[in-house]
Amino acid sequence: MSMKVTVLKSDIDERGGSFKNDAGETVEFTTRKQKAKLEAGGFAYPLDVRLDKGQPGYPEGEYELDIESMISVNKGVINLSKFTVLRQLPKAAPRAPAQG
Repeated sequence: MSMKVTVLKSDIDERGGSFKNDAGETVEFTTRKQKAKLEAGGFAYPLDVRLDKGQPGYPEGEYELDIESMISVNKGVINLSKFTVLRQLPKAAPRAPAQG
């Protein structure tokens, strides 16, 4: 199954903060994401494309969600990365003008 993702803005929304973990220690964090929409099964859904630290943003355009690159297996358990990986969709070839 192919899932089309359209990156709507090339701007990266970056936010940081901190929280106390279970041990009472302060943990700093930064989130980086871009606005997009995911199309699957004939429906479109809002999507935040989450970026890893230092990962460049995606230019506006159409992509395919690269789930294979987001999956890892550890001790027989499948894990899906929280960071989105997109693969550029090939651009459609321009049509030749109709002859009349």
